[in-house]
Amino acid sequence: MRAHLITLAAFLCFGLMSPLCKWAMEGGLINGVSMAAFRLCGAAALFWLISPAAPAQHIDKADWKSIIIMSLCGMGINQFCYVTGVQYTSPTNACVITTSTPVFTFLLSAIFLHAAVTWRKISGLALAAMGALILILGSQMQGGRSGSPLGDGICLFSQLSASCYFVFFSGVIKKYHPIILMRWLFLISAVLTAPIWLPELCSLPWQELQLPEIAGTAYVVFFGSFISYLLMIVGQRHLEASTVAAYNYIQPVIAATVGIMLGVDTLTWQKIVAVLCIAAGVWCISRRTAH
Repeated sequence: MRAHLITLAAFLCFGLMSPLCKWAMEGGLINGVSMAAFRLCGAAALFWLISPAAPAQHIDKADWKSIIIMSLCGMGINQFCYVTGVQYTSPTNACVITTSTPVFTFLLSAIFLHAAVTWRKISGLALAAMGALILILGSQMQGGRSGSPLGDGICLFSQLSASCYFVFFSGVIKKYHPIILMRWLFLISAVLTAPIWLPELCSLPWQELQLPEIAGTAYVVFFGSFISYLLMIVGQRHLEASTVAAYNYIQPVIAATVGIMLGVDTLTWQKIVAVLCIAAGVWCISRRTAH
């Protein structure tokens, strides 16, 4: 029960992140690039702060190349694209798209690792693709706070990047303690992307920042990037992957509710249908066949 509550808390943190991130960027002072910089640098500092609590572990010389690429796929590209996508689309759309990660993971595994492909998984892929298409076309028709095809596309690319992290580097992920791995991944990604975000932070009008910018950014860094990852680490140790994945579907509900309350989102029938299609597709892809 404790593991379930911890996992639920992790996804509540994730679900709240997109509407609060959007809220922080509504004023136009903070954009996707500066928000991603705060996420990467803030999470790196916090994980290094608590790393003495983790078992002492050194990274093997042969693994550094993989860790550098992992930092770009799992943190740099993924987080830059996600918060930039949130800047242009609605929080609900962004959260709906995050549920598509297992679909991209299956697709990459089938293409590059020759994972087993069944008709059920193909059907799941088709359902998820249909859900994504409904979401993007709905954004194009509705416009405004309902979403943006550009933002949806950027968020989709962020999930593709995250899937590369899971598919191609699973061996390294299992080899090292999560906190040790996270401290290096966030630090390396922050350093490698510094040429992109440093000019933005230097030109940021710090004295003009108001409560929405400060509170929203603080939440994204502390709860959306640090606490949520820590809680996920605990949850994944005690629950099956399929159980953890099921909690992922509370994100759009949280994002829609809070987004509407903050005035940065609207709920449409296209979003509801998209969630159902993607959820059904992920279920078809992830469900294990009984032996």
